[in-house]
Amino acid sequence: MADRLIYFVSANHERSSIAEGWASRLFIPGTVFKSAGWAGARKNPFTLQAMQEISIDIASITPYRISESDLRKADVIVIIQDPEKDEAISIHPSFSDKVINWNIVNPAKRAEDPFTKWAMFQEICDEIALKIRELEKDLSASAV
Repeated sequence: MADRLIYFVSANHERSSIAEGWASRLFIPGTVFKSAGWAGARKNPFTLQAMQEISIDIASITPYRISESDLRKADVIVIIQDPEKDEAISIHPSFSDKVINWNIVNPAKRAEDPFTKWAMFQEICDEIALKIRELEKDLSASAV
């Protein structure tokens, strides 16, 4: 069986790299998880720290911007965006049957002071963990 490719996509690769980190803890045979940015690619120190706090190292995940070619190869595309603060991620209609949308706030755009921003990164880390658990159930059920 060929690998099933799941892409997590967020504006700047910050929330999607958290999702990839959590997904790396799953054991779903034949499934590969990758993350990318839509508008750009960067690492935020809070992203790394929030995941280190729970012993998941995402420092080796190289941030990059997703291409249409990547989307074409994906079996599932998880769009992670803050509908109020992020630029809309516009996926070509031909990919719509592959798309799952997660509305998760973008701490980098929601908070100015570092203490609030840090707390928000911790919260979204937990929220993404719950979403990954739901995704795990869906993927495992569809593999049967």
